[in-house]
Amino acid sequence: MRNGTKTPKRWDLTQIIMISLTILSLLPVLLLQIDGFQATILWIYSISMAIFLMFMYLSTYMYKPIPDLGYRPTVSVIVPAKNEEEVIQKTINAILDSDYPQDKLEVIVIDDGSTDNTAAEIQKIRSARITFIKNEKNLGKRISLAKGFMKSTGEIVVCVDSDSFVQKDAITLMMQPFTKPDVMAVCGHGRAANFDANLLTKLQHFWYQEMFRLIKGMESIYGCVTCCSGILSAYRREAVKKTLDEWYNESLVDAFVPKNESFIMRIMSKSQADDRTLTVNILAIPSAKVVYQSNAIVGTIVPENMKQFVRQQLRWNRAWMYGTAVSAKFMWKKRFPVPLYFYGYHVLIAVLNPAVVITWLIIKPLQGVYTAALLFLVGTTYIAILHGLNIYRYDKTTIACIPYRCLFAIISVIQSAILVPFAWLTVWDGAWSTRSGKSRNNGTASSANGNPRKSPPRITVTSIGTKVAFVGTGILLSFKYFKHN
Repeated sequence: MRNGTKTPKRWDLTQIIMISLTILSLLPVLLLQIDGFQATILWIYSISMAIFLMFMYLSTYMYKPIPDLGYRPTVSVIVPAKNEEEVIQKTINAILDSDYPQDKLEVIVIDDGSTDNTAAEIQKIRSARITFIKNEKNLGKRISLAKGFMKSTGEIVVCVDSDSFVQKDAITLMMQPFTKPDVMAVCGHGRAANFDANLLTKLQHFWYQEMFRLIKGMESIYGCVTCCSGILSAYRREAVKKTLDEWYNESLVDAFVPKNESFIMRIMSKSQADDRTLTVNILAIPSAKVVYQSNAIVGTIVPENMKQFVRQQLRWNRAWMYGTAVSAKFMWKKRFPVPLYFYGYHVLIAVLNPAVVITWLIIKPLQGVYTAALLFLVGTTYIAILHGLNIYRYDKTTIACIPYRCLFAIISVIQSAILVPFAWLTVWDGAWSTRSGKSRNNGTASSANGNPRKSPPRITVTSIGTKVAFVGTGILLSFKYFKHN
């Protein structure tokens, strides 16, 4: 065992079955009677996806979290909050009630210009371990976290979202990967705290299990988790100090995008991607590793209606696009197979996915080709079943994760056809929203100490209708192209 993260295993019957089932996912493609450029794109996408799935299932099969090794460094937990009066006390109390030694744990809570009673609720908690910072106006999550980092004293800095609740042993278990000196950041495992609210929250819960246990489990094997989720993440202080000045810069233009950089990269740099860009900064450090702890569990409040969910996904997709563009500059330096995974999955498959979905589920049916759409949906459902089986295999809660994952596949398809292109076309939009739909950032740029500074000009499209028109026009032009080819 290598520090509990990678354990050589013999292939068992279950693993052989999963690989065989993955290869069968190519069957719908074999049944399609298509020629030319469209066939080439579909083949590249389908074969690449099958290879990626096999790679992911094999890699995550080797993953094991690190148990409690007794490592107890000093820890600073930072909680940025904005209009969270209903849950902020629960978040803070969960941290204070953790089993981590009290003399080694401090909690820094930042009220980021809340307009409700969040500050009052925080101050009701009487504890010498709490440091309270109040921003008189909304400066944004990144600035608030940066202020918390500078105020902190712990060897390890833990970040917890204000609507997330750590389990009693979560902080303790988050520390254990840091026994390896090259580990600079650790991501915890998220679950939906409001699982029982409705169907949408249940779907998200099982989707989280896939994103964390399968995707991050795979990435952790190679020390290259590409995004430490803000709901629970931990950073080595020395790593944060190296990148803090660049990371808190709201526009990131000066930090990552020199003036001679391409126009596209400068536009993308306007996107808010706090958690992902901090992770990217850490990964950019030579020899730095970012790993995942599946046994460090945190519950978080997921969106309970489609409006909240869509806002969240737009923000995440914009963050993904910018984080991927920046990471592409150095990921080739990482040890094999990280470059193959990163450029194959994050770049090739993820970029082709919206094009494939739009072609086979929108353009082809408009051309009267319904069989292709049906087979594509069959293939998508089949892959969802594979993911559901793997989720059940590693997170043995209920077999219901399989049908729930299949239902979420419908949302994923719609997201690929509409939300992803929309997010890419509006990647400069720096706003991100709370569950109430109110912006957490009023657009005021500040330095890390909270003093206002002049922001670079933003490119904005004020009309939602105009943005939608961009996507619709692209689909119609694509339909015209395919119709004549």
